[in-house]
Amino acid sequence: MTSIDDDTIHDAYVRLFPLLVSKCSRMLADPEEARDVAQETFTRIWAERVNLRDPRALTAWLYRTSTHLAVDRYRDPWRKERSDLPDWEHLRTDAADPEVRTHWRRLLTHLRSTIPRRELEVAILSRLDGLTHVEIAEITGDGERTVRRLLAQFEERVQRFQQRSER
Repeated sequence: MTSIDDDTIHDAYVRLFPLLVSKCSRMLADPEEARDVAQETFTRIWAERVNLRDPRALTAWLYRTSTHLAVDRYRDPWRKERSDLPDWEHLRTDAADPEVRTHWRRLLTHLRSTIPRRELEVAILSRLDGLTHVEIAEITGDGERTVRRLLAQFEERVQRFQQRSER
């Protein structure tokens, strides 16, 4: 952690905030909610005096913090339901496609209360952000093996949910 002056934080805001909003928009369907999470993440940069000069550490911190905050939104019992059941075929295609991300958000909305937090975070980083296991391990501080295990558990939950919803 390091001291941050007003010019440094302003420059970081101009550079990072649009990227953060984009990342949050991949996780949350509501643009206002995505901006709120991005804003809260950025506020924490200031509050926690995050080192803005180490791009690798900053990127990991931004992904970790914004994902945690988005998971909190998914798990909020007062959060309004906004989606139908996901289209299972779309979930098996490339996550870079915006339509696929929409289906993943729907799935996460339905599963939010049944998935453990760490598993949900890893699934978001993988399915919505398109990160590799190595990148996820670096961001979460877990080993690659743990990331693979968490994703496998998530896939099992998705399959069980799919089977129940098709009945």
